[in-house]
Amino acid sequence: MHELYTVLAEYYDTIYRRRAERVRDEIDFMEELFRKEAEREVKKILDLACGTGIPTLELARRGYNVVGLDLHEEMLTVARRKAEREGLSVEFIQGDALESDFEEEFDAITMFFSSITYFDDSTIHELFNSVKRGLKPGGLFIADFPCWHYGGSSPVVWDERKGDERLIITDWREVEPAFQKLRFKRLVQIVKPDGSVRAFMVDDELNIYTPREMRLLAGKHFRKVKIYGDGHELRPNDRRYWLVAVK
Repeated sequence: MHELYTVLAEYYDTIYRRRAERVRDEIDFMEELFRKEAEREVKKILDLACGTGIPTLELARRGYNVVGLDLHEEMLTVARRKAEREGLSVEFIQGDALESDFEEEFDAITMFFSSITYFDDSTIHELFNSVKRGLKPGGLFIADFPCWHYGGSSPVVWDERKGDERLIITDWREVEPAFQKLRFKRLVQIVKPDGSVRAFMVDDELNIYTPREMRLLAGKHFRKVKIYGDGHELRPNDRRYWLVAVK
């Protein structure tokens, strides 16, 4: 389980190249939310489930004081290497988002790449409590999550390149509507220059949330909660949602 974040950590940025190209636009939108929704100036940010630091480092490039936290040391190794290469000062910490001991330290806490869907309807309350402890009064929590039925269940196949290696990636999903569970499945085949192949199977269980459900769950913990669409006010056919909650 979680092979994508351990044995495939060195390939993560290659696999998510297309999503990474959209991160600057997502941070533009996030900065709008900082100005519009936060009740304090945002200077210090905790990026939960930061992975290899794709959004974390973009925030640092824009002058924010950023701390990245992730469960997997393999991902953080990649993130630290990238930060050092760019000369960016970012603290990366290995830890569990449910067990962080921060106390009113951050103006904003972020969670990208649908990471919030790893938390079910019991642990998501633990997550919200942890986030709330870490935020200063008036601070903002922002997390994105997908529209669960977008894209259907047909497999999607694409290629990427990492140096002289070719990655053939196949994604598909199996949905259990009655339990609001989604099994995210990904086959990653790494083709070496000599034609040999290494294959890895990702099989993660995610949780399905509608915008209304997320708003009600977060509303038990935060003073103000709003759901946005992808880059704008919520619209009927949005493919990605953004939870915005004020302590």
